[in-house]
Amino acid sequence: MYEFISQGGVIIYVLLALSIITVALIFERSWSLRRSVVLPSKDVAEIEAHIRAGEVEAAIGACERNNTAMHRILWTALKNRGVKRSVMKEILEEIGRQEVAHLDRYIGALGVIAAISPLLGLLGTVVGMIEVFQVIALEGVGKADVLAGGISKALNTTAAGLTVAIPSLVAYRMFESKVNHFVIEIEENALRFVDLLKGERE
Repeated sequence: MYEFISQGGVIIYVLLALSIITVALIFERSWSLRRSVVLPSKDVAEIEAHIRAGEVEAAIGACERNNTAMHRILWTALKNRGVKRSVMKEILEEIGRQEVAHLDRYIGALGVIAAISPLLGLLGTVVGMIEVFQVIALEGVGKADVLAGGISKALNTTAAGLTVAIPSLVAYRMFESKVNHFVIEIEENALRFVDLLKGERE
């Protein structure tokens, strides 16, 4: 493994750093995008029960005790329950955009890593092949072992680039899909709570 890394030169070390960043981002997003952190169904049902029972202050207290995306949105809706329905929807759309941005953070970085890793690998291969041809120009084609070693060294970066890019792309698509699913659920819940709060008044 050390020989593989050392043969690839500077680009291999760049790809190694990107691989470490990728692993860190995957663990961070996996932890941060858990349902219990974003949209805990049990807590949402409890808040809905408080509202249906007319216990608005209890619902607000339940929101304040939890720091999830859904609780923050519901807290905003409850605090602005006296405004018109259209105004409340605008307020919730604004806070919703902020929460979506919070859910999306670092996911774009995985997409960038997935895009540039193969290119960095290809760059390393091209640089390595240039070195091989320089050896051919000096030594000729008679030394097959030298040429084979040079070509193997050149291809190491391509392999490393793909090794980083594939899991990065899979994680990027997976987290993107997960966030989109959460956004749809949050919107549905927010609209339902708007109806609960405003339906009988307007």
